[in-house]
Amino acid sequence: MWFFMILCYVLVGLSGFGLIQIGLNHYFDFWLTNRITFDLMVSIIFIAAQTLVMFFFVGTGVNVREYLEKHIELGDGLYKKMFAIKRKLYPPTMMVTMLFMATVIIDGIYYIKFNTEGRISEWWFHIFYLLTLYYFFKATKVQHHSFKESTEIVLSMTKSARTNS
Repeated sequence: MWFFMILCYVLVGLSGFGLIQIGLNHYFDFWLTNRITFDLMVSIIFIAAQTLVMFFFVGTGVNVREYLEKHIELGDGLYKKMFAIKRKLYPPTMMVTMLFMATVIIDGIYYIKFNTEGRISEWWFHIFYLLTLYYFFKATKVQHHSFKESTEIVLSMTKSARTNS
């Protein structure tokens, strides 16, 4: 559990760094020859990070449920807390993932159509990039609080198991 949580933090940090690099690259063209390759590389890390975060909470929720099924005396309050965590976590996480994909696609379209007539307006990139940045920070904050809350749930389960033994 702890390994995956730390891995989530590392990947979210790398994807945040990559997101900032995509914006800087769009505005300053420091990696102009391989922009699409760079966007694709960051996309793989970004989507892997967000997917790992979601699956971490899916797995933790399943483990909490299975543990509580074996220990009926604990009730179902902890599982309801875990479910509430997921309800708070998933919307901003999915939103930042979709906005990020749209940002990368628009950046690629803008780059490909840069020297042709059918050029896409750069304002679309500005709008989606700023929304992605906003939701990235919002989702990261929610993810951090969710990690803390799920850790408290797991610790309270194991504390009750240790006192019963």
